[in-house]
Amino acid sequence: EELFVNKPHLKTQFVLVPSMDDAFLDAVYPQSPLENRMAGIKVPKTVEGEFGDLGLHYVELAGREDDVKSNRDPSQRRVHCVSNPCTLRINDITLGVTSTDVLFHIASDECNANLAPGTRLSRIGQHLVQQRSFYPLFPAARGASLDLGRAQEWEMPVQPDILIVPSKLASFARKVCETTIVVNPGQLTKNTTGGTYAVIDVHPTSRDLLETKGCVKQEGVAKDATEDAVEMSRKEVQDRVRVDIKRI
Repeated sequence: EELFVNKPHLKTQFVLVPSMDDAFLDAVYPQSPLENRMAGIKVPKTVEGEFGDLGLHYVELAGREDDVKSNRDPSQRRVHCVSNPCTLRINDITLGVTSTDVLFHIASDECNANLAPGTRLSRIGQHLVQQRSFYPLFPAARGASLDLGRAQEWEMPVQPDILIVPSKLASFARKVCETTIVVNPGQLTKNTTGGTYAVIDVHPTSRDLLETKGCVKQEGVAKDATEDAVEMSRKEVQDRVRVDIKRI
């Protein structure tokens, strides 16, 4: 909130994904998006808006007092609440995100032998992409609660370009299935010590490359050429992405 008060024109946006470890949410997978005020919570009218909500509206309105006074809606949302799991589209990049530690669940139940060194975590991440599922494990791991009546909600509608799956396993970023980068940023804290997080930079496709392939959208260019540009850009995502795992 203070950040936007000092820089009201800052274009940074936040995406909030619920977790099975959240104390105020039902620990059942999949999870619905967070709400600013959870249903059923009652607080005294004298403190309405201070207790019982997440305060997201303060973030949205910080530095936008002029818009509020003139009854104008903010032009861009700053906070986006999504479900767990979810599939996001940011420009030409498709991201898949789940906060549930599915990597650890699979690693605990699988059997393997004669694996090449350093390939085990990549292969576990590959299971998710190949089966187009954010939780390709049945029955679920011990301690995990799944709502099987909503199983279609943890299916992947498309193969993501970047798949973010936080886990207590060793953090990594690996390419699987040719076009998908699986990222495990690790945990931000580990008991009383700092953990790890990931910084993902996605560089735009070079215009020179698009022009070389004849895929730049111009007046009079066939629709197929534009579609080829999108497909080519998607195949080259792994060459345009840099992932840094940083330790606190």
